[in-house]
Amino acid sequence: MPGSARVDFNALPCDVTILRARHEEHHVLLAISGRSLQLVVNTRTVSKQFHLTTDALWPQQLGKARLAALDALNALVQTGGFPARYCPPDPRSRRLSIILQALDGALAGARQRDIAVALFGNARVDRDWADPGNHLRDHVRRAVRRGRYLMTKGYRDFLR
Repeated sequence: MPGSARVDFNALPCDVTILRARHEEHHVLLAISGRSLQLVVNTRTVSKQFHLTTDALWPQQLGKARLAALDALNALVQTGGFPARYCPPDPRSRRLSIILQALDGALAGARQRDIAVALFGNARVDRDWADPGNHLRDHVRRAVRRGRYLMTKGYRDFLR
């Protein structure tokens, strides 16, 4: 059929999960290197090889997302990976990284200054540790406190 392609998901360098949602509707999750794409495939039989077609017209509010998903699928088939532009890092990731590193240091028994050095480097700690406003010290204290909260019960917030 013109304008369509047969994709063999077994040949792709990614994890493929197929979930049957309803009669003739399946969700196909393609995941590689922490990035994923979910497709809804209408077919009677479940296999890892599909003849893909898509609607030419769709609601305007879905336009950008639909084109991005098609571009990501095409890139996966052509290059073996998803373009980074469609999987931007979570804006909270840098903050959470600091929190988890601070928690690791605290659980290992490190002093707060040592945690600050590991997080921000010697130059910044030498410059800001004795600051009268205690901004850097407070930053480390808050990171450790938030890490302990996430460890004990706050992780549930991520599951919602």
